[in-house]
Amino acid sequence: MRHKRLIVVTLAVAALTLAPTLAGAHGVTARPAAITATHAASISAVPKFIVHAGLAFGAFHHFIYLPFKAGKFTSGSFFSKLKNYVEAGAAALFVYHETKLALQDAQQNKVLKLVIAPLTAVVAVFNTIVSKVKAHKLDAATITTAQSAVTTIEDQARQSGSSVSEAVPSAKQILAGSA
Repeated sequence: MRHKRLIVVTLAVAALTLAPTLAGAHGVTARPAAITATHAASISAVPKFIVHAGLAFGAFHHFIYLPFKAGKFTSGSFFSKLKNYVEAGAAALFVYHETKLALQDAQQNKVLKLVIAPLTAVVAVFNTIVSKVKAHKLDAATITTAQSAVTTIEDQARQSGSSVSEAVPSAKQILAGSA
């Protein structure tokens, strides 16, 4: 009885080991590794999108949008304005980088199709913000456009079942991400 079980288990293991080889020899192909890798990337794209978008939008609101609305780029001493522009510049680079990563993640998943077009637009807006911050010419129209685009993406992500929660990154994350 014991030998019969051992023979059955050995045959089962041998069959599982040889099945892909034998299937290829008879014209039936096993699932290609590329399809499996693509499927895995598609599944992991949603949580990665949520993390990248959350960090980008949190950094935008905390270091750019709210200070701009509070007038910190136009009032105060020269050094306080300079400090705010330096923080906003680093944050703008970080936001640009994170939105590009979020766009790559959205392009890998069918559920996130809704956010691809607005996310492409927000990547362009944040690229503009980077150049305007560098030139110390950040304006209300650009900030309003960025805020509107972020709100649109958050709403569409929520509709697709992938709610984005904003997270404020640390200065260390910003400096590491924008490098």
